[in-house]
Amino acid sequence: MDKKKRDHEAMMQGLNWWGIPTLFRCPYNSDSEGCDIALVGVPHSTGNGTTERDQHLGPRAVRNISALGRRAHLKYKLDPWNICEIRDLGDVPLPEANNNEKCIEHITDFYKRIAENKARPVSVGGDHSITGGILQAIASSNSKLTGGQ
Repeated sequence: MDKKKRDHEAMMQGLNWWGIPTLFRCPYNSDSEGCDIALVGVPHSTGNGTTERDQHLGPRAVRNISALGRRAHLKYKLDPWNICEIRDLGDVPLPEANNNEKCIEHITDFYKRIAENKARPVSVGGDHSITGGILQAIASSNSKLTGGQ
């Protein structure tokens, strides 16, 4: 890569409003295969019976604000992005957003694929109801979390 291209890419990294927002500006890839840590948005807020409380806006807000932060811990000189494969898998698709039971099914199915690929999910929600679907998927008998038990 030539110097001009490197300089351009370095400048674009500094523009937090540029490009598709991802958690901590990590690469977007909806496939968790080969991924160590899977960052996931769960834009769901009908578990409390309404969408008026705006919890479904949480994943986008966290993506936007996380672009401002540093990805390394300065005191300990720890940069997880150099230690493991971290990806933003995007948001759990919730085509039936106003049907809480269907949403939990979609959430569980999404996280089962993550568990099958042995990735560790880090989730940004959404309301409290997303937890049940996530745990159903990652704490199953064949998941890394439970050690196969």
